[in-house]
Amino acid sequence: MSALFSKKNKIKNEKRSSEKDEVVVGKTEQIGTDSSQTVNPKYYDHLSGESAITGFYVSEKAGLLNGFNQYLFKVSGNANKGQLSKEIEKMFDVKVESVKIMNTKRKIRSVGRHSGFKPGFKKAVIVLKKGYTIEQAKA
Repeated sequence: MSALFSKKNKIKNEKRSSEKDEVVVGKTEQIGTDSSQTVNPKYYDHLSGESAITGFYVSEKAGLLNGFNQYLFKVSGNANKGQLSKEIEKMFDVKVESVKIMNTKRKIRSVGRHSGFKPGFKKAVIVLKKGYTIEQAKA
């Protein structure tokens, strides 16, 4: 019984576990051949090939904003303004004047006595320069 709680066994077990376990602090992905450029793909979707834009956000207010050259999009949770403006300009061949981003909160929904949550999401208002339109948003 004394062997279970002795200090010698603790030290041996710690040495064995430290040899087996390797700790990976932050996974990074290398871009190109230069080893100095490392990117965490969690924060940079545009470099990993995934689109930051999920789709159009369709609502009555979004339809009214189209008349003022403003378009609403659902975007990924880690998208930023610069990334969105570049992506919109590439996808629709337009010039972006400004980008406004909002986070919508999750909402409580109940069915009978069972309650749950409707998930929140991030949406962006894209304001285009005069003379440019996105035809897909008006359909």
